[in-house]
Amino acid sequence: MWRRIGCIALIVIVLAVAALIAYKQTTGGGWKNFAVGKSKKDEKAKESNYEAVRRGDLKITVEATGETEPVTDIEVKSEATGKIIDFAVKEGDHVKKGDVICTLDQTTQKLIVQQQDIAVRRAELGYQQAKTVGSSSQRSQLASSVTSAEASVSSAQESYDTAQSTYSRIEAMHTKGYATDQELENARQQVAAAKAQLDSAQSSLQNAKTQLGNFDESSNAASIKEAKLALDSARVALADARRQLGNSVIVCPIAGIIMEKLLDVGDSVVSINSSFGGGNTIVTIADLSRIQIRTSVDEIDIGKIKVGQNATVTVDAFPQQEFTGKVTNIFPQGVTSGQGLVSFIALVEVANPEGKLLGKMTADVKIEAQVIKNALLVPLAATRAGKEPDTTVVEVLKPEHDEFAKKVETEERTVKTGDTDYVDIVILDGLKEGEKVKVRGFENQIRFD
Repeated sequence: MWRRIGCIALIVIVLAVAALIAYKQTTGGGWKNFAVGKSKKDEKAKESNYEAVRRGDLKITVEATGETEPVTDIEVKSEATGKIIDFAVKEGDHVKKGDVICTLDQTTQKLIVQQQDIAVRRAELGYQQAKTVGSSSQRSQLASSVTSAEASVSSAQESYDTAQSTYSRIEAMHTKGYATDQELENARQQVAAAKAQLDSAQSSLQNAKTQLGNFDESSNAASIKEAKLALDSARVALADARRQLGNSVIVCPIAGIIMEKLLDVGDSVVSINSSFGGGNTIVTIADLSRIQIRTSVDEIDIGKIKVGQNATVTVDAFPQQEFTGKVTNIFPQGVTSGQGLVSFIALVEVANPEGKLLGKMTADVKIEAQVIKNALLVPLAATRAGKEPDTTVVEVLKPEHDEFAKKVETEERTVKTGDTDYVDIVILDGLKEGEKVKVRGFENQIRFD
C-alpha cells in the first residue's frame, strides 16, 4: 500500500516539473520569476509635485440649472362657438401653419345669423319711417302757418303798393294845386300804415318758417339719427355673427408640435369673444425649433452675466452632447427662496433643429461670462489660506533646486489672486512666469470652503 502511494507521489512531482518547464519556455522568464513571495511591479515615472507659473487665457463660466421650454408657445382658441364634430390632431403631431385642428357644429351660430339678419331688416324699416315724418300732424300745422303767413305778406305787399301809388298821384296834384294839404297828409299816413302792415306780415312769415325749421332739425332729425344708429348697430352685429359662422374650421396659427389637447369630439367650444373667461383652449402648440432654458443664477454671479454671452447646455437625456446657445434675457427682479437666498432668472436660447430638446427637461447650463486674456496662472490646488486673515499663500520652489530630489527647499510666499475657473487661478501679484509652485504632496489635506 505504501509503495502505491509513493508511486503516485512520484508521478505528481514529475508532472509538476514538466509543467514548470513548459511555462518557463512559454514566458521566456528565468527561474527567479517563480521565487516564492515575490511579485513584479510596474516601474512608474516619477511625478513632480510642482508646476510652473504660466501665462494663458482663463475662461470664467457661470453654472446654473433650469428647465427647457419653447420660445414660442401658444394656446389655440376659437372666435366661433359650437360643439366639436371632428378633431384632426393629437398630442405629438407635427403641424404646419394652416393645418386643420378641428371643425365645429355651427347649427346654433346659423340661427344667430338669421336672427341678426331679421334685426337688420327691422332697423331698416324704422329708419325709413323716421325719414318720412316724426309727427305728421304737428308738422302739417306748422306748414299751414307758413302758407297763411305767406298769403298775409302777399296781401300786405299789395296794399302797400296801392297806398304808395295813391300817394304819388296826390303829391303830383298837390304840386299843381288840385289837392289840398290834408289830402296829401292822409295819403302819406295810408302809406305808413300799409308799410307797417307789410312789416308785420313779413315778421309773422319768418317766425312761421323758423318754427317749421326748428321742428325738422330737432324732433324729426333726432328720430332719423337714432334710427340710423340702430341700423348701423344691427349691421355690425350681423357682420360679427357671419364672421363667427365662417370660423367654424379651426386651423393652426403657427408651425410646430401639438403639446397638449384639452378638448375632444363632443366638447363645446366657447368663443374668445365670450365674457366667460375669454373662451376655452382647444390645443397648445409649440415651436420646438427654438428652445430656451429658464435658469436660476445666484446673485453672486448675476453681475457677470450679460445678454449675448455664449452658453453650453447639457440634458440628462443626451449626456454626451452639448447644445450651444446665447443669453437672451436677464430678469431685473430677483427671487427669494425659502432659505433667504436670492437668485435671478436668465433665459438662454438654444437652436434645436433636430428636435431633441423637449419641454420641461432639466438642463445644466454653463455661461461663458468672461475670458481673461494672457493672464498669469497657477493651479488652484497650489493656493492655501495664509496665517493672516484674507491672505493666500503658495509654496515656491527655490531656484536651482531639483524638484525630484528627496529634500527640496521651498519658500512660502503671499500672493494676490484674481478670478478662477476652479481649475486655475489668476495671480495678480507675488509670482513670476516660470517659477514653480507646489501643487500636490502637502502634508495636510487642504480644503477650500
